[in-house]
Amino acid sequence: MTDVVIIGGGVIGLAIARELSNSGLDIIILEKNDRAGDVTSSRNSGVIHAGIYYPQNFLKTTLCVEGNKMLYKYASEKNISHKKYGKYIIATSKEEQSKLQTILRQGIENNVEIEMVSKEQVLKNNPGLNFFEAIYSPSSGVIDVPDFVSALEGDIQHFGGLISLRTNFISARKDNDKFIIKCLGEDKFDISSKYLVNCSGLSSEETLSNIEKFPNSRIYKNYFAKGHYFKYSGKSPFTNLIYPISGQHSLGIHVGFDLAGGIRFGPDMKFVETINYNFDDSLKNKFVKEISQYWPGINPDKLHPDYTGIRPKITKPNEAMKDFSIETSKHHDIKGFFNLQGIESPGLTSSLAIGKYIKNLLLKA
Repeated sequence: MTDVVIIGGGVIGLAIARELSNSGLDIIILEKNDRAGDVTSSRNSGVIHAGIYYPQNFLKTTLCVEGNKMLYKYASEKNISHKKYGKYIIATSKEEQSKLQTILRQGIENNVEIEMVSKEQVLKNNPGLNFFEAIYSPSSGVIDVPDFVSALEGDIQHFGGLISLRTNFISARKDNDKFIIKCLGEDKFDISSKYLVNCSGLSSEETLSNIEKFPNSRIYKNYFAKGHYFKYSGKSPFTNLIYPISGQHSLGIHVGFDLAGGIRFGPDMKFVETINYNFDDSLKNKFVKEISQYWPGINPDKLHPDYTGIRPKITKPNEAMKDFSIETSKHHDIKGFFNLQGIESPGLTSSLAIGKYIKNLLLKA
């Protein structure tokens, strides 16, 4: 018997568990992999976003803006490797200048610190860039995700929570005022819990189909959006994050950093039918072509395959951006069940704020 079972041990599940266990609740996280935070959480850019791109009324915007501040504070307190690089968003053609102005207006509406800057300011620390106009976001940065995951795990254990690795969620049903949750680790076992939280990311569709009486109409289909990252060997000419104008589903092939100061480029974005992390080396020419639009001096021989990641999108390929989906019994009539879907970018940045948000919902339930 426990107070809360959380399905999924990525940064979202861990951040929720940290908040709830710190509130005195008994927590068990079910994580099917060998390590927590080993899938979507660690297969991304590691960027701390500012909250520029999303509509003002989106929950995604509120949680990203709040999460940005919380994440920097937490990283400083826990000595997690991170750096506030600042980000330039650039228009590489005259046609993109109106789109850049739209991004600027959205950032201002979202109360994000953002401004137009001169070409001279950008080029001072980022020589060789080719662009027409740029805006600057000083609060964007990079965090070491494995360090962040380890810090969250340490807090959860300190507060008495349990992370059950190599443990598969099988099914759940409501029995009066508690959930009976069937699990499979080395053996099959049941857990009885007052509350249940689903943040199983890429597996969320399958998870929800195995929760008794959860309405099919509330299950968002997961669209798997795969992205590749290439690393660049040799000395970097850049000292800031560089982002081209974003596409419909992606922020574009941008300049990112690891915490050692090395640069990487990515991700691209392609919808795929199945989850696999195979690297398509043939994409190198596409990357070189797109990067060359803003950095003509790139040396293709220094661009090497790095890794891939997959986002759990609930937005169809030809559909406008959807908000994070965080649902309670008001939406699905199962008291004590909290369902999270579509927590893609900026999920990492928003994670601590999501934990706080779920805690407030649960304590009011």
